[in-house]
Amino acid sequence: MRAWPTAAIGTALLVAAGCDTGSARSAEPPGSASAALVVPAPAEPTQLADVRRIAGGADSFVVTPRWSPTGDRLLLSGYRGVGLCVVDLGTLDLRWLDPAHVGRALWSPDGHSVAQAVAHAQGDWLLRDPLTGEAEHVLDPSFVPRRIARFEGPADGEVLYDGNGRRTVYDEYHGRIVAWDGARRAVLEDEDAAGPRVSLDGRRVAWWTGHLVAPTLHVADAGGRMLFEGAGAQAAWLPDGERLVFADPVAGVGLQGAPIVAGAELRLLDLRDGTVTELTVTPDATEMEPAVSPDGARLAFADWASGSILVGRLAGATAGGAP
Repeated sequence: MRAWPTAAIGTALLVAAGCDTGSARSAEPPGSASAALVVPAPAEPTQLADVRRIAGGADSFVVTPRWSPTGDRLLLSGYRGVGLCVVDLGTLDLRWLDPAHVGRALWSPDGHSVAQAVAHAQGDWLLRDPLTGEAEHVLDPSFVPRRIARFEGPADGEVLYDGNGRRTVYDEYHGRIVAWDGARRAVLEDEDAAGPRVSLDGRRVAWWTGHLVAPTLHVADAGGRMLFEGAGAQAAWLPDGERLVFADPVAGVGLQGAPIVAGAELRLLDLRDGTVTELTVTPDATEMEPAVSPDGARLAFADWASGSILVGRLAGATAGGAP
Protein backbone atom coordinates (compact mmCIF):
# COMPACT_ATOMS: atom_id res chain seq x y z
CA MET A 1 0.00 0.00 0.00
CA ARG A 2 1.38 3.42 -0.90
CA ALA A 3 2.26 5.75 1.94
CA TRP A 4 0.38 9.02 2.42
CA PRO A 5 1.98 12.33 3.44
CA THR A 6 2.36 12.84 7.19
CA ALA A 7 4.07 15.29 9.49
CA ALA A 8 7.53 14.54 10.85
CA ILE A 9 7.52 12.42 14.00
CA GLY A 10 8.28 14.47 17.12
CA THR A 11 8.63 13.51 20.73
CA ALA A 12 5.44 15.27 21.84
CA LEU A 13 3.36 13.60 19.14
CA LEU A 14 4.65 10.13 19.86
CA VAL A 15 3.37 10.15 23.43
CA ALA A 16 0.02 10.76 21.74
CA ALA A 17 -3.22 11.96 23.25
CA GLY A 18 -5.26 9.24 24.83
CA CYS A 19 -2.68 6.60 23.89
CA ASP A 20 -0.97 5.17 26.96
CA THR A 21 2.51 3.83 26.29
CA GLY A 22 2.57 2.21 29.71
CA SER A 23 4.39 -0.97 30.49
CA ALA A 24 3.30 -4.46 31.41
CA ARG A 25 5.46 -7.45 32.33
CA SER A 26 5.78 -10.29 29.87
CA ALA A 27 4.50 -13.53 31.36
CA GLU A 28 4.70 -17.24 30.66
CA PRO A 29 1.88 -18.28 28.31
CA PRO A 30 -1.16 -19.57 30.23
CA GLY A 31 -3.10 -22.69 29.49
CA SER A 32 -2.04 -26.23 28.76
CA ALA A 33 1.63 -26.82 28.08
CA SER A 34 0.63 -29.01 25.15
CA ALA A 35 -1.41 -26.25 23.46
CA ALA A 36 0.19 -25.46 20.10
CA LEU A 37 0.71 -21.81 19.18
CA VAL A 38 -0.05 -20.45 15.75
CA VAL A 39 3.12 -19.88 13.74
CA PRO A 40 2.70 -16.77 11.57
CA ALA A 41 3.07 -17.33 7.84
CA PRO A 42 3.89 -14.59 5.30
CA ALA A 43 1.15 -13.02 3.21
CA GLU A 44 0.86 -10.23 0.65
CA PRO A 45 -0.10 -6.69 1.82
CA THR A 46 -3.27 -6.46 -0.27
CA GLN A 47 -5.97 -6.47 2.38
CA LEU A 48 -6.55 -2.73 2.91
CA ALA A 49 -7.75 -0.42 0.13
CA ASP A 50 -9.22 3.04 -0.50
CA VAL A 51 -7.56 4.57 2.56
CA ARG A 52 -8.35 8.22 3.17
CA ARG A 53 -8.01 10.74 5.98
CA ILE A 54 -11.36 11.62 7.52
CA ALA A 55 -10.29 13.84 10.44
CA GLY A 56 -7.32 15.48 12.10
CA GLY A 57 -3.98 16.49 10.71
CA ALA A 58 -3.74 20.19 9.88
CA ASP A 59 -6.96 21.22 11.60
CA SER A 60 -6.76 19.16 14.82
CA PHE A 61 -4.91 16.29 16.50
CA VAL A 62 -7.26 13.37 17.10
CA VAL A 63 -6.82 9.74 18.13
CA THR A 64 -8.71 6.68 19.44
CA PRO A 65 -11.47 6.03 16.86
CA ARG A 66 -14.63 4.26 18.09
CA TRP A 67 -17.34 3.25 15.59
CA SER A 68 -20.97 4.11 16.13
CA PRO A 69 -23.26 1.03 16.12
CA THR A 70 -24.58 2.06 12.69
CA GLY A 71 -21.08 2.56 11.27
CA ASP A 72 -21.75 6.09 10.00
CA ARG A 73 -19.81 8.06 12.64
CA LEU A 74 -16.64 7.85 14.71
CA LEU A 75 -16.11 8.99 18.27
CA LEU A 76 -12.62 10.49 18.69
CA SER A 77 -10.41 11.85 21.47
CA GLY A 78 -8.16 14.90 21.26
CA TYR A 79 -4.48 15.50 21.88
CA ARG A 80 -3.19 13.58 24.92
CA GLY A 81 -6.72 12.24 25.40
CA VAL A 82 -8.18 15.65 26.23
CA GLY A 83 -11.45 16.36 24.46
CA LEU A 84 -14.15 14.33 22.78
CA CYS A 85 -15.57 14.79 19.29
CA VAL A 86 -17.66 13.01 16.66
CA VAL A 87 -17.01 12.94 12.92
CA ASP A 88 -19.72 12.09 10.37
CA LEU A 89 -18.23 9.76 7.73
CA GLY A 90 -20.67 10.94 5.09
CA THR A 91 -20.06 14.69 5.36
CA LEU A 92 -16.72 14.61 7.27
CA ASP A 93 -18.20 17.23 9.60
CA LEU A 94 -16.47 17.16 12.99
CA ARG A 95 -18.31 18.28 16.14
CA TRP A 96 -16.58 18.74 19.50
CA LEU A 97 -18.86 17.36 22.20
CA ASP A 98 -16.68 18.20 25.19
CA PRO A 99 -13.25 19.83 24.61
CA ALA A 100 -12.24 19.24 28.23
CA HIS A 101 -13.28 15.59 28.68
CA VAL A 102 -10.64 13.16 29.96
CA GLY A 103 -11.36 9.49 30.55
CA ARG A 104 -13.62 6.77 29.23
CA ALA A 105 -16.27 7.37 26.61
CA LEU A 106 -18.34 4.98 24.51
CA TRP A 107 -21.39 4.78 22.28
CA SER A 108 -24.76 3.62 23.51
CA PRO A 109 -25.97 0.46 21.69
CA ASP A 110 -28.52 2.46 19.67
CA GLY A 111 -26.00 5.16 18.72
CA HIS A 112 -28.27 7.91 20.03
CA SER A 113 -25.91 9.01 22.80
CA VAL A 114 -22.30 8.99 23.96
CA ALA A 115 -21.53 7.97 27.55
CA GLN A 116 -18.73 9.88 29.27
CA ALA A 117 -17.36 8.78 32.62
CA VAL A 118 -17.39 11.63 35.14
CA ALA A 119 -13.94 12.04 36.69
CA HIS A 120 -13.60 11.01 40.34
CA ALA A 121 -17.27 9.97 40.54
CA GLN A 122 -17.91 6.24 40.86
CA GLY A 123 -20.75 5.15 38.57
CA ASP A 124 -21.58 8.70 37.44
CA TRP A 125 -21.78 9.19 33.67
CA LEU A 126 -22.84 11.90 31.26
CA LEU A 127 -25.10 10.77 28.44
CA ARG A 128 -24.56 13.27 25.65
CA ASP A 129 -26.51 13.70 22.42
CA PRO A 130 -23.91 13.58 19.61
CA LEU A 131 -26.02 15.88 17.42
CA THR A 132 -26.95 18.62 19.88
CA GLY A 133 -24.29 18.20 22.55
CA GLU A 134 -26.92 18.22 25.31
CA ALA A 135 -26.09 16.00 28.30
CA GLU A 136 -27.70 14.48 31.38
CA HIS A 137 -26.23 12.69 34.40
CA VAL A 138 -26.99 8.97 34.66
CA LEU A 139 -25.80 6.50 37.29
CA ASP A 140 -24.44 3.23 35.94
CA PRO A 141 -25.97 3.10 32.44
CA SER A 142 -27.05 -0.44 31.60
CA PHE A 143 -24.79 -0.70 28.56
CA VAL A 144 -21.58 0.31 30.36
CA PRO A 145 -19.50 -2.78 31.31
CA ARG A 146 -20.29 -3.36 34.95
CA ARG A 147 -17.76 -3.66 37.74
CA ILE A 148 -17.44 -6.29 40.47
CA ALA A 149 -16.89 -4.89 43.96
CA ARG A 150 -14.27 -7.53 44.80
CA PHE A 151 -12.62 -9.57 42.09
CA GLU A 152 -10.65 -12.20 44.02
CA GLY A 153 -8.73 -9.46 45.77
CA PRO A 154 -8.90 -5.82 46.82
CA ALA A 155 -9.11 -4.37 43.32
CA ASP A 156 -12.29 -4.05 41.28
CA GLY A 157 -12.85 -6.25 38.26
CA GLU A 158 -14.67 -5.28 35.09
CA VAL A 159 -16.91 -7.69 33.22
CA LEU A 160 -15.78 -7.49 29.59
CA TYR A 161 -18.13 -10.20 28.34
CA ASP A 162 -21.03 -12.17 29.80
CA GLY A 163 -23.14 -14.36 27.54
CA ASN A 164 -23.49 -17.71 25.80
CA GLY A 165 -22.36 -19.42 28.99
CA ARG A 166 -19.06 -17.54 28.91
CA ARG A 167 -17.67 -14.73 30.99
CA THR A 168 -14.48 -12.66 30.89
CA VAL A 169 -13.38 -10.40 33.75
CA TYR A 170 -10.47 -7.96 33.78
CA ASP A 171 -8.74 -6.46 36.81
CA GLU A 172 -7.06 -3.41 35.30
CA TYR A 173 -5.19 -2.50 38.48
CA HIS A 174 -3.25 -5.77 38.47
CA GLY A 175 -3.64 -6.54 34.77
CA ARG A 176 -5.37 -9.87 35.42
CA ILE A 177 -7.74 -11.62 32.99
CA VAL A 178 -9.99 -14.49 34.09
CA ALA A 179 -12.39 -16.32 31.77
CA TRP A 180 -15.09 -18.93 32.26
CA ASP A 181 -15.76 -21.30 29.38
CA GLY A 182 -18.95 -22.99 30.50
CA ALA A 183 -18.04 -24.62 33.82
CA ARG A 184 -14.30 -24.20 33.39
CA ARG A 185 -12.40 -21.24 34.82
CA ALA A 186 -9.06 -20.11 33.38
CA VAL A 187 -6.61 -17.38 34.35
CA LEU A 188 -5.52 -16.09 30.94
CA GLU A 189 -3.02 -13.64 32.40
CA ASP A 190 -2.23 -13.30 36.09
CA GLU A 191 -0.79 -9.77 35.99
CA ASP A 192 0.27 -6.88 33.76
CA ALA A 193 -2.11 -7.55 30.87
CA ALA A 194 -3.16 -4.46 28.91
CA GLY A 195 -5.88 -3.67 26.37
CA PRO A 196 -7.93 -6.89 26.56
CA ARG A 197 -10.41 -7.36 23.73
CA VAL A 198 -13.00 -10.14 23.59
CA SER A 199 -14.37 -11.52 20.32
CA LEU A 200 -18.06 -10.85 19.72
CA ASP A 201 -19.03 -14.42 20.60
CA GLY A 202 -16.91 -14.44 23.77
CA ARG A 203 -14.85 -17.44 22.64
CA ARG A 204 -11.48 -15.68 22.39
CA VAL A 205 -9.55 -12.92 24.13
CA ALA A 206 -6.64 -10.81 22.86
CA TRP A 207 -4.36 -8.65 25.01
CA TRP A 208 -0.79 -7.42 25.17
CA THR A 209 2.05 -7.41 27.67
CA GLY A 210 5.30 -5.48 27.84
CA HIS A 211 6.05 -1.83 27.13
CA LEU A 212 4.12 -0.44 24.17
CA VAL A 213 7.37 0.26 22.32
CA ALA A 214 8.00 -3.51 22.21
CA PRO A 215 4.77 -5.31 23.15
CA THR A 216 3.79 -8.96 22.88
CA LEU A 217 0.31 -9.78 21.60
CA HIS A 218 -1.44 -12.79 23.13
CA VAL A 219 -4.60 -14.50 21.86
CA ALA A 220 -6.24 -17.31 23.84
CA ASP A 221 -9.56 -19.10 23.93
CA ALA A 222 -11.83 -18.82 26.95
CA GLY A 223 -10.57 -22.17 28.22
CA GLY A 224 -7.01 -20.87 28.55
CA ARG A 225 -5.49 -22.43 25.42
CA MET A 226 -3.00 -20.03 23.83
CA LEU A 227 -3.67 -19.54 20.12
CA PHE A 228 -1.08 -16.90 19.21
CA GLU A 229 1.87 -15.00 20.64
CA GLY A 230 3.94 -12.48 18.73
CA ALA A 231 4.92 -8.84 18.44
CA GLY A 232 1.92 -6.51 18.57
CA ALA A 233 -0.68 -4.64 20.63
CA GLN A 234 -4.11 -2.96 20.49
CA ALA A 235 -6.12 -5.76 18.90
CA ALA A 236 -9.47 -5.22 17.15
CA TRP A 237 -11.62 -8.24 16.30
CA LEU A 238 -13.48 -8.75 13.06
CA PRO A 239 -17.10 -9.93 13.56
CA ASP A 240 -16.27 -13.54 12.60
CA GLY A 241 -14.05 -13.99 15.67
CA GLU A 242 -11.45 -15.70 13.47
CA ARG A 243 -9.48 -12.60 12.46
CA LEU A 244 -8.19 -9.53 14.19
CA VAL A 245 -6.23 -6.41 13.31
CA PHE A 246 -3.40 -5.23 15.54
CA ALA A 247 -0.66 -2.61 15.68
CA ASP A 248 3.02 -3.54 15.43
CA PRO A 249 4.98 -0.63 16.97
CA VAL A 250 8.63 0.21 16.29
CA ALA A 251 10.78 1.35 19.22
CA GLY A 252 12.79 4.57 19.17
CA VAL A 253 14.56 6.92 21.56
CA GLY A 254 13.16 10.31 22.53
CA LEU A 255 15.01 13.57 23.08
CA GLN A 256 15.49 12.79 26.78
CA GLY A 257 16.64 9.25 26.11
CA ALA A 258 13.32 7.64 27.02
CA PRO A 259 11.88 4.88 24.79
CA ILE A 260 9.16 6.05 22.42
CA VAL A 261 6.94 4.61 19.71
CA ALA A 262 8.86 5.77 16.64
CA GLY A 263 6.57 4.14 14.08
CA ALA A 264 4.00 1.38 13.67
CA GLU A 265 2.27 -0.69 11.02
CA LEU A 266 -1.04 -2.56 11.09
CA ARG A 267 -1.30 -6.33 10.64
CA LEU A 268 -4.18 -8.76 10.09
CA LEU A 269 -4.00 -12.08 11.95
CA ASP A 270 -6.08 -14.98 10.66
CA LEU A 271 -6.33 -17.64 13.36
CA ARG A 272 -7.65 -20.21 10.89
CA ASP A 273 -4.30 -20.67 9.18
CA GLY A 274 -1.90 -18.48 11.16
CA THR A 275 -1.26 -15.96 8.39
CA VAL A 276 -0.20 -12.45 9.40
CA THR A 277 -0.82 -9.96 6.60
CA GLU A 278 0.67 -6.46 6.35
CA LEU A 279 -2.15 -3.96 6.07
CA THR A 280 0.07 -0.87 5.94
CA VAL A 281 3.61 -0.24 4.75
CA THR A 282 4.09 3.41 5.64
CA PRO A 283 7.46 4.28 7.22
CA ASP A 284 6.50 7.95 7.68
CA ALA A 285 3.34 7.17 9.66
CA THR A 286 2.60 5.63 13.05
CA GLU A 287 -0.59 3.63 12.62
CA MET A 288 -2.10 2.65 15.96
CA GLU A 289 -5.47 1.97 17.61
CA PRO A 290 -7.22 -0.01 14.86
CA ALA A 291 -11.02 -0.20 15.06
CA VAL A 292 -13.12 -2.51 12.87
CA SER A 293 -16.54 -1.28 11.73
CA PRO A 294 -19.61 -3.17 13.01
CA ASP A 295 -20.12 -4.82 9.61
CA GLY A 296 -16.45 -5.84 9.39
CA ALA A 297 -16.00 -4.07 6.05
CA ARG A 298 -13.92 -1.06 7.12
CA LEU A 299 -10.99 -0.26 9.33
CA ALA A 300 -10.41 3.03 11.15
CA PHE A 301 -7.10 3.83 12.79
CA ALA A 302 -5.05 6.70 14.17
CA ASP A 303 -1.79 8.02 12.79
CA TRP A 304 0.03 9.17 15.91
CA ALA A 305 2.61 11.03 13.82
CA SER A 306 0.17 13.46 12.21
CA GLY A 307 -2.81 13.27 14.56
CA SER A 308 -5.05 12.01 11.76
CA ILE A 309 -7.79 9.41 11.65
CA LEU A 310 -7.90 7.27 8.51
CA VAL A 311 -10.46 4.79 7.23
CA GLY A 312 -9.92 2.07 4.65
CA ARG A 313 -11.82 -0.85 3.16
CA LEU A 314 -10.88 -4.36 4.22
CA ALA A 315 -10.51 -6.52 1.12
CA GLY A 316 -12.80 -9.53 0.90
CA ALA A 317 -15.52 -7.93 3.03
CA THR A 318 -18.97 -8.39 1.52
CA ALA A 319 -20.88 -5.89 3.65
CA GLY A 320 -21.75 -2.56 2.12
CA GLY A 321 -20.42 0.84 3.05
CA ALA A 322 -17.46 2.90 1.91
CA PRO A 323 -15.11 5.06 3.94
